[in-house]
Amino acid sequence: MLILLLTLFFIFSVSLVCADDAANSSDNEMNLEPSVDNELYEINHPPENHHPQQPDLMPYENSVSKDFDFFGLFDFFGKEDKHGYWVWSGDMYNVDFDKLSKNGVNIIFLNSYAFTEHGQRDVLEWIHQANEHGIEVHIWMQIFNTGSWISPLKNGTPDTQYFNYKIEEARYYAGLEGVSGLQMDYIRYEGNAYKYENGTKAITQFVKSFSEEIKKVNPSLTVSATVMPEAENDPYYYGQDIPTISKYVDVIVPMMYKGNYQENSDWIKNTTKWFVDNTGDAEVWIGLQTYQSDFNVTDLSANELIKDGHYAFDNGAKGVIYFKWGMNEELDNKKIN
Repeated sequence: MLILLLTLFFIFSVSLVCADDAANSSDNEMNLEPSVDNELYEINHPPENHHPQQPDLMPYENSVSKDFDFFGLFDFFGKEDKHGYWVWSGDMYNVDFDKLSKNGVNIIFLNSYAFTEHGQRDVLEWIHQANEHGIEVHIWMQIFNTGSWISPLKNGTPDTQYFNYKIEEARYYAGLEGVSGLQMDYIRYEGNAYKYENGTKAITQFVKSFSEEIKKVNPSLTVSATVMPEAENDPYYYGQDIPTISKYVDVIVPMMYKGNYQENSDWIKNTTKWFVDNTGDAEVWIGLQTYQSDFNVTDLSANELIKDGHYAFDNGAKGVIYFKWGMNEELDNKKIN
């Protein structure tokens, strides 16, 4: 016991020194505003007639937090399961952090359009408040659909110019104080990938480059990829080679929206297991739809959603993320873990 106490005292002393270093580095922060495109309207139905413009961004590497993660030293006891929501920028100020944290929420995917809608300073303050409530904030980016579909190929080869544009935007977010991760959405075709030779290879190349560049800015960030739930058919329809892209990300997030597929809870069990078995070292966080389907937005019952979440965890998932906050009042007001 004495040895344990002495060890804890030593670690605490180191944390004070690191915290002092972090405070002294704050003068190096840059004041940048991103110029990103639009917010996702629905995961499968984004807003139309919006097209990306090249942002005037630079990597924000100097602002990466140096705060010492004291309790992170004890991750060997097991990482905490993730429970959270996708959050649109328009809902940002309506989120009640006290309620979320009491209900077991510890992660938010915040749409990147929030920086355009609210400005960097306000978003960073919001992220800080979330962090104070024990909630991680991951910036949720739309890649190959920002209002209309964007091909990962140009003249039959990977469109590296567009890749670099999105990656530079991501590098900016990766350097912001308080950001815990980057979430790639729409890294896919709309369902016709089989028409395009090299389409799957291009998407894999993008995911690999994206993750490598983010880790250069901040190796501790969690990089996640939203994918479709058709499992072994994902490459054919969407260009998503799950076993391969899983090598380059920390988390795979299958959008397991059972209503869209006219499936039941057994499908969630079996499909979760397939992803867990085919993603190597990457964790699997299951995305659940909080309403009946894209064709019927009537709320699902909170009890049914929570039960489906338990099915996901029982079959190896490490997280459950609900789409979306503010769309199911019963769930938003219920303890979800």
